[in-house]
Amino acid sequence: MKSTKSNKNIHAALDIGNSKISCMIAQGASNNSVQIKVLGFGQHVSMGLTQGKVTDLSKLSEAIAKAVEHAERMAGFPIENINCSINGGKPITKVSKNTVTIKSSEILNEDLNKVVKYDKNLNLENYLLLNRNVIRFLIDNNFEVENPVGLKSKSLSVEMNNIFVNKDVISNITKTIELCHLSVKNFFITPEVSGIATMIREERENGAIVIDIGANITSIGIYLKNKLIFSDSIPIGGIHVTSDIVKGLGTESNEAEKIKIMHGSVESNELDNFEKIDITIISESGELIPHKIPRSMLTAIIKPRVEEIFEIIHQRLKKVDPEITYINRLILTGGTSNLPGISNLAKKLFECNVRIGKPLGLIGVPDIAQSPTFSCLSGLILKSFQEKPNSFLKTFKTEFNSKLHEIKSWFQENL
Repeated sequence: MKSTKSNKNIHAALDIGNSKISCMIAQGASNNSVQIKVLGFGQHVSMGLTQGKVTDLSKLSEAIAKAVEHAERMAGFPIENINCSINGGKPITKVSKNTVTIKSSEILNEDLNKVVKYDKNLNLENYLLLNRNVIRFLIDNNFEVENPVGLKSKSLSVEMNNIFVNKDVISNITKTIELCHLSVKNFFITPEVSGIATMIREERENGAIVIDIGANITSIGIYLKNKLIFSDSIPIGGIHVTSDIVKGLGTESNEAEKIKIMHGSVESNELDNFEKIDITIISESGELIPHKIPRSMLTAIIKPRVEEIFEIIHQRLKKVDPEITYINRLILTGGTSNLPGISNLAKKLFECNVRIGKPLGLIGVPDIAQSPTFSCLSGLILKSFQEKPNSFLKTFKTEFNSKLHEIKSWFQENL
């Protein structure tokens, strides 16, 4: 296979989920940065990962390698670095506000650099600063401006969104990816990239909420002024719906997942009591036997769990800044958002406009990857074309290598 070095404007993404690992390789048109064409796609069953945390380096690296290999084979060349999702260890977003007094007659670049400087008081124990985004600039009397440089004002304030991730989680994910002879360009949290993939710019500008219901974790993000200003996650997802079906019907996990995908719904009608579904259950003797159940029975199992997910998220959002509660658009994405009737259920609880978010903005996407299940992966590709390699990774690796050198020196001196 030819090397990526001969291919300009190539980016690759890796979504490490609890149920699947997926990889995508794309290229931006040389004369049109808006057009991004997918060249390769691959996926593999996730192994060695629970709740977004690595439990087996070897198994997870093997799953990653196979997903990447499929994408490379389709693209026709190998990749060397990748942009990766991170959702384990409960990523945290904190909004900070800094203010400086303007000493000259107008705001200078030096004032701008000073006000956006990172506040070390924001440090969180065992957490690493992943990214910082300017939400808005404010001058005298909290008047919002787009670009403060050159304006007359006595003060300059900036509100920034700071994204923190668990050091151990990111260290283990990085180590696993490096076992596949790949390097990480950037990490992005799930709600940030899912929002980019499923929202149009007007939604991100005017304010919208994205809920990505993954296998084990449901991620929540709020966009305003085209920036992620809030994120959260809960340790409940599609796997828990499947588990409820296993317990409720007495069937195997694979069978329960198949039933959920083929017949699952959160909305019932009068005919559901008469429509029968063929399933396989485990008998008292441990044998698998065919059985029939009314579709309404399956809905009665699925609906309470989805309601629980929405109710927990609703309570979390009520604690956010009151200004955010006026946002009246909600985008549901992730595999579980494929359940029929789920948008109507969300609409009743959140009392706002709700739609299902599918990946937008890419061309040449394989049919299988055009569903909400792959919103995070598509968002990683779109985000990677906007970003430069993150300096935090260099800092993190430098700190890690320094600590490793100290440990080696101690052993050499004391043993």
